[in-house]
Amino acid sequence: MENTDLLSQKDYGIIEGKPPFATYIKSVLGKVQVRILSPYNQEKEYIILEGDPKNRNNESCIIDVWSIAEDRFFHRENQKHFEKGYLLPYTRKEVILTEEDTVNSMSDDELKALLQKDTKFFTLQNKVNKMTSVAPISRLIEFAKEMEKSQKVIAFLEGKLAEIQMHEFNLEN
Repeated sequence: MENTDLLSQKDYGIIEGKPPFATYIKSVLGKVQVRILSPYNQEKEYIILEGDPKNRNNESCIIDVWSIAEDRFFHRENQKHFEKGYLLPYTRKEVILTEEDTVNSMSDDELKALLQKDTKFFTLQNKVNKMTSVAPISRLIEFAKEMEKSQKVIAFLEGKLAEIQMHEFNLEN
């Protein structure tokens, strides 16, 4: 029974692509050792929760369980922690992506689709004007040159890139 790396336990949710069945947070400032069923191989393991639980962004204070069986095991093995109030149920805040986040993280295929012949200039202009990062616009310029787009499109993209760079580096008057 070795001490499992908390990060690898958190990675399980990323790998599976699903939310946890239940989440718990420690309520005390000190370290709390909990016993879990590993989501990978269903073996009994220990994890030490540490950090300040008042900082709700501190993942080292939070433990996820991924199934009903793991949750029942977790409650049974850590019953004293629950009775003393050291462990509490916890609900994570849902991260809401804004449209700005979405356009700034467009894939190469999505950016190339914006430059296709059937895409109107106004549509391209509308999407690009919502971008607030240098990276997607630089990639768009590169793709526009590869696809031999018109000088109007390339000039617009370069202008938007210069605007964002000035704003980013506070060169505006």
